[in-house]
Amino acid sequence: MALSLETPVVSSNMGVGLGLYGTVDQYNSALVNNGAQNAVGALYYVNPQPGAQSAITTYGNGSGLWVKYVLYKSTANPATVTGPAPVYWVDETFQTVSGVFSEGAYGGSASVAAGWLLPNTTSIGSSFTNTFLNNSGNGSYVFIALTGFVPGAYITSGSQGNLVYGSSGNWTVTSIADGSNVTHRIMGYVWRTPVTSLGDVLAVLPPF
Repeated sequence: MALSLETPVVSSNMGVGLGLYGTVDQYNSALVNNGAQNAVGALYYVNPQPGAQSAITTYGNGSGLWVKYVLYKSTANPATVTGPAPVYWVDETFQTVSGVFSEGAYGGSASVAAGWLLPNTTSIGSSFTNTFLNNSGNGSYVFIALTGFVPGAYITSGSQGNLVYGSSGNWTVTSIADGSNVTHRIMGYVWRTPVTSLGDVLAVLPPF
């Protein structure tokens, strides 16, 4: 199987029409490329996916996304959450991420924020569990959003106009007012004030 860097293979294996939000390709050493459908760590620009985004909200249908295809793997294996959530690079390969702050490279730091894990329980439903995602410690290949509009993101802190960055814990962010002195790697701007920890984010992470 050729692994193209031009257009990603989006399996949407967790639900027809979910696109990036429903792609969780489990690692399997018995399969070609260990089950990966794209080059691991590859960067893609993806045009708007109204059908997939409307699984969370009807907003953002005119915004595309810069995304990466990566391996999610966690030792702590925290429970999955209700929206696209912060993940961290675990090493300098820029291929593997975890939702646990302390599992990030260098013992955990806001500076190793990777992006927003797109699969979530609101889009997929109860079948998207941490057990399935972490796949007996082998992990799964998923898309993370780097730059662009991310609807219904899992935001544990913040209100409209705030900047957010990764912070200690699982899937957590801290917010600061726009215009504040920034000493952290900013993950995005809160586009819409979160309700029950879900709010739209304009992600602003670079490709690395």
